[in-house]
Amino acid sequence: MSELLIGTQSGVFRLGNDENLQQEEGPATVAFLTRAHEGVVALTQQGALWRRISRNGWELVHEHPVAEDVWALGADPRVPGRLYLGVSPALLYWSDNGGASWTACKAIRRIPGYERWTFPPPPHIPHVRSVVPDPQVIGAVYIGVEEGGIYRSGDQGETWESLNEGLYWDVHTVTPASAGLWLYATTGRGFYRSGDGGQHWQHLMSGLERRYTVPLVALQQRPDRLYTAAAAGPPPSWREGANAALYRSDDGGEHWVRLERGLPPQFDVMVRQIAADDSGSVFIAAGPELFVSHDAGDSWQRLAEGLPTVQALVTV
Repeated sequence: MSELLIGTQSGVFRLGNDENLQQEEGPATVAFLTRAHEGVVALTQQGALWRRISRNGWELVHEHPVAEDVWALGADPRVPGRLYLGVSPALLYWSDNGGASWTACKAIRRIPGYERWTFPPPPHIPHVRSVVPDPQVIGAVYIGVEEGGIYRSGDQGETWESLNEGLYWDVHTVTPASAGLWLYATTGRGFYRSGDGGQHWQHLMSGLERRYTVPLVALQQRPDRLYTAAAAGPPPSWREGANAALYRSDDGGEHWVRLERGLPPQFDVMVRQIAADDSGSVFIAAGPELFVSHDAGDSWQRLAEGLPTVQALVTV
């Protein structure tokens, strides 16, 4: 089992191979974690960027990279220094020097239909919620916009291709498979899959009794094995409990099974984070609770409860 870094409202915790939990010296809060070329990068809830330089060692990279509210942190581990920030109003920033300086991708504002992008809560300002590199093309990137759909750029954001035929535009995550042309998305209406790189989409809900899908992980070594979590409805309904559950697909999302053994009958706090390592261990977090499965999700054990609210997971 790999080590797991857990980003919380009160800093970073490390879960070792012995499943011993220790807090690291580093950022005091964490909103996002991602693996970059130079190692793990964190963005705090106050907007500061940190980089992990050693086991239990972090350094501040930039106190405030961008002025806007950040909704997504991404990186291309194949490209030295390449980081991405998705913000509100919907825009992408990228850095080629590990976060020391940033460039706004203003071409996004010229995407046809940009002015119609929205977000349900007033003042209805959309945001880039998902940023992920194209595993087939070094330097290319996908973005998912809530609410505005999925777009891809292969030229550092100079131009953008719309990938939205048949897709519901309230996008939460976009996830390309590690090989082939499969592209996956979670949305406010459930799970979608494309078999041609996003040119056309299918709405696949077999076994998903809940429609509000949020996190998604496709295994690196087996890209047709997927994990997602779904709530019965959107966040306004979560005040009474999210009524969420965890699901797995072994055929690229064609069919889903609910994972239950060792988990609560339902999650009142949304499962927002899922992470998997190369050995096949899968980790999930729901609020202050952390669970692990070592058998592809057939059974689970609680690793921790009473943590500060978990915001991000990444294996190292």
